[in-house]
Order: sequence, then structure tokens, then C-alpha cells
Amino acid sequence: MLATFLTGCGSDIFTVNGQGISKVKLQAEVNRRLTVVRNSNPKELEGSRGQKLKASTERDVATEMIKQALMEQQATKLAVTLAPDAVKQQVEKDRAKAGADKFSADLKKQGISESAYADKVKGQLLVDAIGSKVCSGVTVTRDEAESFYLTNKDLFTRSLMVHAAHILLETRGEAESVVDQVTHGMDFAQLAQSVSRDTATRAAGGDLGWIEQGTMDPSFESAAFGLKSGQVSGVVSASDGFHVIKVLERREASTPAFADVSREAMNKLETRKKDELFGDWLRTVYANALVNTGGLGTWDPRLGLVTGR
Repeated sequence: MLATFLTGCGSDIFTVNGQGISKVKLQAEVNRRLTVVRNSNPKELEGSRGQKLKASTERDVATEMIKQALMEQQATKLAVTLAPDAVKQQVEKDRAKAGADKFSADLKKQGISESAYADKVKGQLLVDAIGSKVCSGVTVTRDEAESFYLTNKDLFTRSLMVHAAHILLETRGEAESVVDQVTHGMDFAQLAQSVSRDTATRAAGGDLGWIEQGTMDPSFESAAFGLKSGQVSGVVSASDGFHVIKVLERREASTPAFADVSREAMNKLETRKKDELFGDWLRTVYANALVNTGGLGTWDPRLGLVTGR
């Protein structure tokens, strides 16, 4: 059973700068989210824990609808519009990225119609467009970028990386045989193409590309990062089998000079300045908003959300 604030005769549950928020729309979204929870774990909605979850869901939905109304109002004020096919194009990109079947299955699992998904996409694109308009005057000079670089060198540090190839075998005996063959002059790439169990890299001679620390099996990394360029490991036991590793190149950890990363520094600083400007702008919009939550909770302009009663 839904909380009492969703009952009553009025068509609007609360207002944002005089604009009414549909009670029916809010209730439908709350019910959808609670249905997803119920389908995955019904016990989450039982007892006092369930009541708290329902209340927080109601406030979350209310917060999103308030923000959506505010952004739509600001878009009108700033004369920000989307291209006629912008939403459709983004939906199709999302569909292609996920795969048509998975995209449809995910929407069904979440209980979201494609038109409702398109509305969410529209809302995000509108925020992006508003952000572009608000931050259109942001610029970064080379001197500013250099100062930013000098005080934030950690952002530009290049970690140790190795360009490695490997041969994956099922047994230690097979791996020992490969090590022996490489030691006696057999070409590593040719061996990988003929005996490696890794179908993804076999055709490329076992080439894994550049590897950053923290991205591979710990035992694999320990062996690979301990090798010099051109060296081949012994047998390395990992979670997926037995490896023989060859390091093709190493890139030692370093902090490049500003001249080498000036464009990157300018882009990073520009992004930071835009984030700060848009954040300040949002806080002003939230602070000046006249929100009547109809007893649902309290609109907190500092946090930009509806808090508990």
C-alpha cells in the first residue's frame, strides 16, 4: 500500500514555481520501482524496512520530477532546444551499444516502456544542452593550464605499463615445453599461433596490447612487470591456466613535461571550470525555486533533493 500523500482528489501532488507535478505520473513511477524490488526480493518491502524503502522511493521520484521541471523551465528561459531527432538518435545509439535484444529485455525487466526511456534520454540531453549554454563562456589560457599542471602533477603521472604477449596452456607440462622451445630459439609469436588456448589473441601471436597494473590476474602481473623488454617468463600459474609471457615493450612510470601534455592540461582545467560553474548555477536555481511538496517532505536547495518530513 502506498503512502497517504499519494491519495486525495487533486490532480497535482505538488508544485515547482507554480507548475504542477502530476500525481498520476508520480505514483506510476513509484509503483514501477517498487514492482522491480518486489520481483527481485519481496522481503525488501516487508515491515518497517519496507515502509522506509517506500518512503525513500517516493522522495527519490519526487526529487527527480522537481529537477526535471526546473530544467525544463530553465531551458525555456535560456532558449535551449534539442534537435528534432536528437532523442531518437541517442536511443538508437543506446540500443546498438547494448544490442537490440538485450536493450528490449532490460527495459522489460525494469518495467519501462520505450517512450518512457526516450523521456529519460530527453531529460539528460536537455541538461547537457543547458550545461553547454551556461558554460559557453568558459575559456582556458596556456598560463592557467601550466599553473594547473604544476599544482596537480598527479593527474598527469603515467603509470608503469608493459606491452605483453602470452601463450596460454592447459597444463604445466605443456607450458614447460613452450618455455623450452622459446629458450632454444623458437619464435614466440609462431608458437602462440599454433598452441595457445587463448582464441582472442592467438591469431595475433598472443599480443595482449598495453597492460596497466591492477588490470590482470595478480600472478600474471607480477611476472609480466618483472620482465625487461624482450624477456620471456618461465611458467606462470594463474586463475585461467598456465602462461608463458613475453614483454615486447615497457613504459616506465613518469610525469611528462607540461609541453607534452599542454592540450590535456587545458582540457582537464576547462572541464573542471565548467563543472564548478554549472554546479554554482544549479545551486542558484535550486535556492530560488519555489517548491510546495504538499506534505511529502522538505525541498532542500543546498542538497537539491526532497528530504524526510
